[in-house]
Amino acid sequence: MKPAPARIASRGGILAASVAIYLVWGSSNFFMKMGMETIPPVVLAGSRLLLAGTLMTSFAVARGDRLVRAHFKPLLLAGVLLFLGGHGALYWAQDRLASGIGVVLLATMPLWVVLIEGFMPGGIHLGWRSLTGLGLGVLGVLMLVGPASLLGAGQVNVAGAIAMELAALSWAVGSIFCSRAPLPSSGALAGGIEMLFGGILLLGLAGLLGETRGFHVSHVSVHSWLAIGYLVLVSSMIGFSCYLWLLKVASPAQAASYAYVNPVVAVVLGWSVAGDPITLRILLAIVMLLGAVVLIVTTKNRGVALPPELDTVAP
Repeated sequence: MKPAPARIASRGGILAASVAIYLVWGSSNFFMKMGMETIPPVVLAGSRLLLAGTLMTSFAVARGDRLVRAHFKPLLLAGVLLFLGGHGALYWAQDRLASGIGVVLLATMPLWVVLIEGFMPGGIHLGWRSLTGLGLGVLGVLMLVGPASLLGAGQVNVAGAIAMELAALSWAVGSIFCSRAPLPSSGALAGGIEMLFGGILLLGLAGLLGETRGFHVSHVSVHSWLAIGYLVLVSSMIGFSCYLWLLKVASPAQAASYAYVNPVVAVVLGWSVAGDPITLRILLAIVMLLGAVVLIVTTKNRGVALPPELDTVAP
């Protein structure tokens, strides 16, 4: 598979899309927990993707976008890597691990991106700014989590840890694949069909895991319905659209930098909503994480002009 041609977007556009992802996906964990009050985790993940994918695909088809046969396999593979592998392993692992170590393991995703890119023909080899930012980001996550909550009760569920790392790896591979694969030029069509595939596969996984037994829509609370609305309209449709666009106009490492901001947003939400304290250690960690993101995001992007069809879907 040959890499897709590089594209240049304005630094302002890349920054705007990155900030949108930081805020949207950083706050999604709050709504995921709200949704899981009355909906099993993998059922929630599959349902939100199926609904979002249906809406985005319908919008794309209504405006005249068409899927050609050559796009089918790449879109299916993207759905498998990003959603079945990424989200499926993540949701399975999160109940088996202390939250601290889960955050740390997920924060390795940008490192996987850089490692894989570095060994691929035509891959992007990052300079000192990005590499320094990646290292600073991992240290910042470790400091943010802190030694007390890193291992929870002191024991690590090995299967859960492996699954969480596989989730990070699968999302990293899927991100690189989406940045290079011959996907539809329409971001709405590409994202919609990928989420449709992901939603169907995750609901199938939920059935295999037994989550659908005894689950009834009538048991879903108002809070969970509100959470689904946010996850579908904001987290999936807006957040994933911005992410796909970034993968086409910037390096995958730049797009993946959200992994360092999500914990910061979660901490700020916990402080503002639940009154969780912010200590000096947390403040230092936040400074390190934001510094890491600045180093990664301000790295010069790839290279040639955006074609008109991509330019029209830029955030």
